[in-house]
Amino acid sequence: MTFIKKISRIYNRYMQRNANLLFRGILSTAPMSTNPKAQTILYCALSKNACRQYIAMAKSFLRFCSNVAVVVQDDGSLDVEQYKEIKNHILGVKIYSKNEMFEYIQKQAEKELLALLPTEDEYQQWTSIKIMYLKFLNVVFRFNGRKVIIVDSDLLFLRPPRVIIDWVESHYNSDFYGEGGNAKSKQFYDMGFSFDSLDIANFSSGTIGVGGSVSKVQLLDIFKRINEYDRELYKAWEIEQAIWAVVMSQRPNPLNLDSLKDLYIGSGWKSYRRLKNEAIIAHFAGAVRFNNFRYLRLLSDLILELKHGFNTVG
Repeated sequence: MTFIKKISRIYNRYMQRNANLLFRGILSTAPMSTNPKAQTILYCALSKNACRQYIAMAKSFLRFCSNVAVVVQDDGSLDVEQYKEIKNHILGVKIYSKNEMFEYIQKQAEKELLALLPTEDEYQQWTSIKIMYLKFLNVVFRFNGRKVIIVDSDLLFLRPPRVIIDWVESHYNSDFYGEGGNAKSKQFYDMGFSFDSLDIANFSSGTIGVGGSVSKVQLLDIFKRINEYDRELYKAWEIEQAIWAVVMSQRPNPLNLDSLKDLYIGSGWKSYRRLKNEAIIAHFAGAVRFNNFRYLRLLSDLILELKHGFNTVG
């Protein structure tokens, strides 16, 4: 790693540790309504340092589409004041604790599957395993059969995501995802998984829409193959993303949002001007999240738009 990359990584980690301070301006905007009885869920897994980033992300979406039930899954680090803050700004939100997540999975999963899964101790030790529980296992057990939009907290919706809004309002018939990468794609091909309807090496779970159900037989097959191939894969950063790619690839016609237009989901590598003028969604991944203040500039724009009612720009 070069010296500049090391400095960038240190800088971004420092900024993320202080993100709640950096994002305090979002608290000056009005609370936003949701629909707890809606058929579609807007779901996000959340840690304490990203609390106000989440509020910004949720408000940026809800200004365009409030007909969703909003769910937050606490990774175990949120405190009482953060629960209150989220509930005060995202009206009707449901927050599940880490203990509730593990208890639910223990009740719903069969013993054979539970024996294959990483333990709660491993959840605490490995971020990749934590993400797999929060963004995959919890969703497929708690919301099986529901339509769920799974989003990361480091997104901002800059324009109305028309395709996603239509998906919210329509009957479920297919999933959607964005483009990304996976360093372990070869291993999943080696395990015998086929990816006819999408490319695991070009798949991101930062913004996905999933519906239908994932059967116990399918789950058992996936986790058996991983355990038999190499259990160390659970420690790979993109394991949750890879498993969603496996599930989605077995369904007809999943939609790649980024095939619809350039910068449907614009990454934090793009310039502020390009994101501001072209992107539907901006996604600020950890490695470059706060570089060149693009994220914070778009946050300032969002706060202004929320205060002045500019909710349908572009």
